[in-house]
Amino acid sequence: MDIWLFFLVLAAIFCGWLLGHWQPFGKKEGQKGSDHFSERYAKGLNYLLADDSDNAIRVFTDLIEINRDTIEIHIALGNLFRSKGEVDRAIKVHQNLLARPNLTRQQRHTAIAELASDYSKAGLLDRAEKLYREMIELKAEPEKAYRHLLELYIAGKSWEEAVDCAQMLHRMGEPEVAVEYGQCLCEIATAAIDAGNHRLALKNLERAMVVDADSVRAPLLLIQLHLKMDKLSTARRLFTRLVREHPNYMTLFIEPARLIFVNDDDGQYQKFLQEQYQRQPSTRIAMALLEYYARNEEIEKARQFLSDILRQSPSFEAFEFALRFLRSDPEQLNETWDTLSVFLKAMQDKKVEYICSRCGYESHAIQWLCPSCRNWASMKPIKQ
Repeated sequence: MDIWLFFLVLAAIFCGWLLGHWQPFGKKEGQKGSDHFSERYAKGLNYLLADDSDNAIRVFTDLIEINRDTIEIHIALGNLFRSKGEVDRAIKVHQNLLARPNLTRQQRHTAIAELASDYSKAGLLDRAEKLYREMIELKAEPEKAYRHLLELYIAGKSWEEAVDCAQMLHRMGEPEVAVEYGQCLCEIATAAIDAGNHRLALKNLERAMVVDADSVRAPLLLIQLHLKMDKLSTARRLFTRLVREHPNYMTLFIEPARLIFVNDDDGQYQKFLQEQYQRQPSTRIAMALLEYYARNEEIEKARQFLSDILRQSPSFEAFEFALRFLRSDPEQLNETWDTLSVFLKAMQDKKVEYICSRCGYESHAIQWLCPSCRNWASMKPIKQ
């Protein structure tokens, strides 16, 4: 027997025993009604034990009209159905509860919350949203309601509404909402940057950096925005701080560095890459440095560095670059090399470079919202 069903049966038996034995002041008035209740209750329990869920629901629901003390049993039954994936039955149970006029305030609040969870699991998000909003108006566990609303809005990519919920949770003192709050602001800023609304993007990114001081995404986007606005010195100051505070994300900083140093004549981009490679060697930095050498026709430097890499830390990316780089020497190439280049490039695209610190989900590209566990900013670079 399912463990939850076992506990439900025990609770039902205890409730039936309590109701059958409790006679206030020793009065026999209503004895006939009590006997009728006990008979119907036993019938419902038999249906439950026989796994006849439909008849059990019908009997237990009807009993609410006689005694509201069985409401908790119905809530537990509905939750059991939901946990087993029988959402339609859970909805039926909780809807019937809400239709009863004799619920206490707390019981009604609980039934609303459970029905909202049913709707959410069934994909009826509009109905779920309406009930969670009702919980907030009734002041029935508003923090819980805002949390569920936030999850609904993130799933539906309704970023403005998600920000409103995250802000409320932040004000209520929920400690872990800061990351979600900041990431939702970043989503709005990203859309604003794409639409050319720099003022809106700037407002949301500055807000995100206040809310989540450890954010990497917000300053990265802010650097991108400042570059679009031709504020090179501001972008550089922010970039310097970002590199200092979050060196583990260096692979994400290569492209911003290239854009910041692109117009420098004194080779600052090269110096930056060389310094970072010495501090923390990685394939991405090595490839960026090789591309720099090739682009600036520093052929001998490229050959020597490529030779060192292939000898010390060979990688698919290094071999792919070698094939392209050596293309200028026809004597060393043939059709097989071209085929190998395509193969290596395909293998590179499948390479795992980021892993979720919460659930272990692996990806070859950064994903700020983990597709597996739905945690923000939990993807971390793998040292290579």
